[in-house]
Amino acid sequence: MKKPERELVREERRRLGKKTKVTRRTSGFAIWGRILSVLTPIALVSLVVAAYFTPLFAISKISVTGNERIEASEVSAALSDLLGRPLPTITEEEVAQLLGDFGLIETFALQAEPPSTLRIKLRERQPLAILVRGGENFLYDAAGIEIAPTDQLGEFPFFIFDGDPLEDPRYRVGTELLLSLPRETYDQIFSLEVSSALTARLELREQNLKVIWGGTDQALLKAEVMNSLIATGLDDGVIIDVSSPTSPVVRYPN
Repeated sequence: MKKPERELVREERRRLGKKTKVTRRTSGFAIWGRILSVLTPIALVSLVVAAYFTPLFAISKISVTGNERIEASEVSAALSDLLGRPLPTITEEEVAQLLGDFGLIETFALQAEPPSTLRIKLRERQPLAILVRGGENFLYDAAGIEIAPTDQLGEFPFFIFDGDPLEDPRYRVGTELLLSLPRETYDQIFSLEVSSALTARLELREQNLKVIWGGTDQALLKAEVMNSLIATGLDDGVIIDVSSPTSPVVRYPN
């Protein structure tokens, strides 16, 4: 091998033997990504700490909606212990305990409105019938809960009943019947009575008509048959038996 060729070979070997150093350059996006990955958890923790231990989300106003019979000011007063508390610390169980004396409240929902308002949306119990207790008239709902005394006697039917609305099955049967009726039929009822055999008897507001209703089955058909018979022009004091709606009976007074 000629000298120049040997020298070229040696130079090539020296070049291949050297270690090539590779320099990696980190982009700006990667740097910011690493910074954010560290700062984001810290920021979240800081926000949670601020919410719980600083006045940042402390309740300064309680707003009450959905109320008709209950005064909003009374509800707000019952919840006054929550003022100054951070919104995230309020639980439904705590609010339910504070509102436990309001029998008119059936359900409620909480809504936090940052930074400092707690909204309480109420659903009040709806009256279904009037029960006489101790010589006074009281509105009761379908669950047998007393709502309020009343002197409005034309809007709801009387339920002639002397038992415990929460325990006596007669009350359950009576309310089931009332809830199954079309609105126009419900409005015709002056009074309702349920026997120990759990059959119902109605008295209508007009013409002093009495209706033997029977059980709570076939309510729509019974109401249709009753209204059809009334439309024929019945005399006062007549008794209509629709307990078997396909074979109704009209009984005239003696």
